[in-house]
Amino acid sequence: MENLCKVLIVEDEYITRQGIRNMMDWKAEGFEIVGEACNGKEALELVGKFHPHIVLTDIVMPVMDGLNLEQNLRVKYPEIQVVVLSSYSDFKYVRNSFQSGAADYILKPTLNPAALLKTMREAAARIPGLA
Repeated sequence: MENLCKVLIVEDEYITRQGIRNMMDWKAEGFEIVGEACNGKEALELVGKFHPHIVLTDIVMPVMDGLNLEQNLRVKYPEIQVVVLSSYSDFKYVRNSFQSGAADYILKPTLNPAALLKTMREAAARIPGLA
């Protein structure tokens, strides 16, 4: 049986979520998209339900933003790797993301399948027992 790395996508823009989902053959690469959320609050509910290994999240979202989501995950689920996907290159966002424990920070305008896959594999490599 395959030991797929479970991923939760957190992004308020539906078209971006679908773009990420369809960017590559996730299962062929060793990943499974277990759910999608449109904000951090919804993401926390889905994390408890699906137990993802990696949360791929936007920063600026309604209800609960990505930084608050990261902080909540660090407290409740410290084993989860968080990869931030954002349109903002502002140093404040990047610094705050890493201070909250992000594994990486990817800019949406430069997003491509190879770079995302590399980042996801690096994050997955930090997860004990997922080899």
